[in-house]
Amino acid sequence: MAISAATARTDGPTSQPLGVIGWLRGRGVTVAAVTLIGVQLGLKGALLAGGYFRQDDYHYLDRAAASRFGWSYLMLVDSGHLLPLGMTFNWVQARLAMYNWPATVGVILVLLAVASFAMLRMLLTVFGRRPGILVPLGIFLFCPLSLAGTDWWAVAIEILPLETAIFLAVDAHVRYLRSGRLRTAAAAAAWLAVSMAAMEKGAVVPLLLLALTAAFFVPRLRDVRRYWRAWAIYGGVLACYVAVFFAQLHTSVVQPGKPSSAGHVLSLTWTMVGTSLVPGALGGPWHWASGSGYDQAAPPAVLQWLSWAVALIVVVVTCLRRARAWRAWAILAGWIVAADFVPVIIGRLGGYPPSLLGAQTRYLTDATGVLALCAGLALLPLAGEQDACRFRLAALRRPLIAAATALICAVAAGSVWSLERLQSVSNATTATARSYIATAQAAAEDAPPGTVIVDSAVPEVIMDVGLFWNHALTSDVIGATTVPSQHLTWRQTLRGVAAEPMIFDEQGRLWPVTVIGQYGWAGPKMKTGRFAGQYCWPVTAAGTRVPLLGSLYRYAWTIRVTYTGSASTLTAGFAQGTRTGTVTLPAGTHTAYLTAVGGGKTVTLRGTGGGLCVTGVTAGSLQPDKTRQAIPPLPVPS
Repeated sequence: MAISAATARTDGPTSQPLGVIGWLRGRGVTVAAVTLIGVQLGLKGALLAGGYFRQDDYHYLDRAAASRFGWSYLMLVDSGHLLPLGMTFNWVQARLAMYNWPATVGVILVLLAVASFAMLRMLLTVFGRRPGILVPLGIFLFCPLSLAGTDWWAVAIEILPLETAIFLAVDAHVRYLRSGRLRTAAAAAAWLAVSMAAMEKGAVVPLLLLALTAAFFVPRLRDVRRYWRAWAIYGGVLACYVAVFFAQLHTSVVQPGKPSSAGHVLSLTWTMVGTSLVPGALGGPWHWASGSGYDQAAPPAVLQWLSWAVALIVVVVTCLRRARAWRAWAILAGWIVAADFVPVIIGRLGGYPPSLLGAQTRYLTDATGVLALCAGLALLPLAGEQDACRFRLAALRRPLIAAATALICAVAAGSVWSLERLQSVSNATTATARSYIATAQAAAEDAPPGTVIVDSAVPEVIMDVGLFWNHALTSDVIGATTVPSQHLTWRQTLRGVAAEPMIFDEQGRLWPVTVIGQYGWAGPKMKTGRFAGQYCWPVTAAGTRVPLLGSLYRYAWTIRVTYTGSASTLTAGFAQGTRTGTVTLPAGTHTAYLTAVGGGKTVTLRGTGGGLCVTGVTAGSLQPDKTRQAIPPLPVPS
């Protein structure tokens, strides 16, 4: 049978490419969106590869390692944050991959991918499958405001689940508004519960749904009442959360408070908006300052002013072009005030400088998704809606398109630059942290069983002891990684006789302990008695004054005493002292430690029991003895 030319043209080898082209034409927006998501995961994966744990990460993981999974653990309000979902992530991480950064990177990238696809689903539902949704999607994917929610474990497990829940709650709620099916409202309520479990900012999401409905999905404001069933369900979820939050608020060390002055509130608002929010929304801040592991926006002044001008132009142009664009920007402003400004003002502003708080973009990370949604509402018609523009000027179409394209390219370039600058800043600190943790873990593994370790603060790049106090000690940070079979013991001070106590240095190595301070000479040569011929200080109940070679200011000093003799009770103090230390000594030749409060140039020793001859006295602070051998001999490279 002869094959016609038409059949050959449609069924031949050339039909496959035509089919692919046709498939791409129908799904080009989806393919482009997925491609953007993939590029974002690649860029942020590179950022994460050079990152490491910091500050709050250790606190959360150490607490998770020491806690049983239950109500008291999940519902502890930590510095004003109720984070049962994040605490669950920490609890699992602490047991499966404690301080394992590659595993942590994998979890963050999965959460990031889920949030990105949730954003895409919401945009498709709200606006339909149109090329314009790539703009708000790109804002969410590449806006530098979101970086703190990517390269920081403690922030990522709060913000990424929150954003996912926001997007899917909006998606389900819009479906409910269009279909009236109560099951979609129930799905929205479920995602509201997830957002509140992620962090306290989830309590603002029901207000976001109400604002979106009133501004864009009903012809008149009073028509919002038609959806009373959904509001009743959402209100019930919110009421349950509020009841639990305030019932547990007493467990928080940090309680809500009033700011010290209205000037501080204005300074915080100015810094958060002018330094972090506006430049960050337009590809900034282009430069970062790092302090104690907290990355802070530090945009150049020229670019900062330029970003304000561009933001004003964008808002004015969109409001002139679309009648309801102002509502989108009002919703964004309301979210930032309720979810970002107010929590910082009542929970943080009383204890920290406004300029320091306002420059930390982590407080605005959650606003990235809302910014993307509101930008879409200001630029695009809803799915099935006619493009309600105030005016159409064909003559300006090409210049406007050219200007918009140039702006998108400039923002994209700025975002990549800001990401690269953040990576260089974080690498400078994470290398030290990686080396310290790896070295300290190796030291703990190689330490002799039963070793007594003097507790000390970890380096500030790990945890700032001024912020975390006792949680920033090696007993918490390193002790959480040890196993019970090692029988390691942490002590904040030494009291009594200890065989080869050790202490960590600033690089994570373990050294034998010594006391650095002022010491006394060995004492006179004994001419008679059981200690005849020895140079030592005989200690009696009446007291023996041992002169030091230098003077000490008043403080809680450690006193190291080397002695020989019978079992005794020894009391040590300073001539200018307010509190003495007492310890029971075994017979033989040993080194004992006591703590006394005072100062001056003399240590007074009193003993009861058998004869006691002190051969050395040093008063000072416990430090690594770097004349001895460290464990391990060299720090582990980062």
